[in-house]
Order: sequence, then C-alpha cells, then structure tokens
Amino acid sequence: MYFDVGGKQVFATTGGKPFDNSKPTVIFLHGSGLDHTFWGLHSRFFAFRNYAVLVPDLPGHTNSEGPALTSIEAMGDWLNDVIEALDANDVSLVAHSQGCLVALEFASRYPDRLRSVSFIASGLATPVNDVLLNAAENDPEAAIAMMLGWGFGSAGHLHQGPIPGNSMVAGGRKVMRGNVPDALATDLKACNNYKNGVGAAEMVSGPIQVIVAGKDRMAPGKATTELIEHLSDPDVTVIARSGHMVPQEVPDQCRALLKAFIFSNNPAT
Repeated sequence: MYFDVGGKQVFATTGGKPFDNSKPTVIFLHGSGLDHTFWGLHSRFFAFRNYAVLVPDLPGHTNSEGPALTSIEAMGDWLNDVIEALDANDVSLVAHSQGCLVALEFASRYPDRLRSVSFIASGLATPVNDVLLNAAENDPEAAIAMMLGWGFGSAGHLHQGPIPGNSMVAGGRKVMRGNVPDALATDLKACNNYKNGVGAAEMVSGPIQVIVAGKDRMAPGKATTELIEHLSDPDVTVIARSGHMVPQEVPDQCRALLKAFIFSNNPAT
C-alpha cells in the first residue's frame, strides 16, 4: 500500500492482509540497500495470525519516494512519523542490520507505542570500511558483490534457500541493483556515521530480543557484544550456523524465535 508521510509517498507491504490499526502491529525494518521483499515470509506469518503488519521501504528505496535519509537519527524520526500517520498502536518492532540502528533510535525516543523490539544481526555500531563506501558510490556492482559475499553464509552461496528454485543471492542482487548508487551509498554512510548506540541502547525499555548470527561477517562480534551489554535484560539467542542474513538463511528458526517472543509480549486476540 501507499500512504503519505510528510508530503512524500511511502510504500509498504502488509503481509497479504489489509492493514488494520485496531490490531497489535508488527513492523519490519530492512537493512542497507534492501527493501520490503527481505521480510516476505515473516510478514505473512504474522499478518495471518491477527496482527497488523507493516513492511515499509525506507525513503528512496524501491517504491518509496526519495530522497534517502542521510542519518540513522532521521530514520528513527521518520519511523515515528510513519506510525503516527497510520495511528498504529501496540507495536512490535523487528529489525535487521541497519534497521536495528533505526530501531535503537526509535525505541529510545518514542517508547509510548512500543511493546517489544527484536534486533537481528546487529551491533551497537556498524562501521563501514572505506573500500565499500567508495565502491557504493563509484562501482555499485563491486559494492553489491562485497555485501552479498560477506552477508550470506554457506546456505546462501550454495543457493540452498527455503523456496525451491529461488536463489537468495540473486534476489538480493536484483533488489540492490534498484537501489544504487544513491540509496545504498547513503545508507552505508549513515551507518558509518552513527555514534549514538550506547546512549540509545541504555534508553530502550520493555521486552528486548537479540538474535545473533554465529557466522556473521558484517556485524562485528565486539559490537554485538557491546549492544547486548548496554541493553536492559535482553533475551539473547545465537544461531550458530547462520550468516548475517538470518531471516532468509534460517527463516524457520528465526520465525519461531520471533513468534515465541512477540506472542508472549504483544499477544493478538
């Protein structure tokens, strides 16, 4: 669906059911250079279990009007504008990679409507090396290759996805090619420049879930440990065999963890 936020058109999928703000809401946030398609399997699961589901494309990504936002803080404020525009309540926020930084900012600033937050494959900060930053602006194909190479574990590289005949790497490449150079380069710069992780994490309250990828090559282990240390009593699970793209590489295990956590902390009637 399309809706207006601050005079700009925002696109979001709703998991195959009309968005109904009288129900508890699950919002999914995608990572750098990606879009709503990253969460296809998970969004449908919750939409067909009496939740209102929203999977937005960030500004300037795929179907949402640009420009792309230049800071994580601005993305957190934008998410609050989205929630206010739709009058969504009882929100469970599910975020991956860059989306986790956005979730940190939102949860620390706007706790009133938030019932739970789930961080997947994230750190307290997400530093980006200069080679990738330069490639994102000047050689997008090289940047895409780097991110997909580092992002997926063996399941992705061996094309062993959950959907027969589907390649996670090929799908990711198609989406990212539609978001270069502007959105991807802007996302990576925003991640690299984000320095408020400690302050934001210490302000997050309520039920918190952290899902860690045991073979993550993109979210540094030290940064993930620091995130967990600065959050208040998080529920932490390590999926040992997964690379960074947890929701796509091990969707059944990821969904089971999200189900147990969200059903418990933000039940739908």
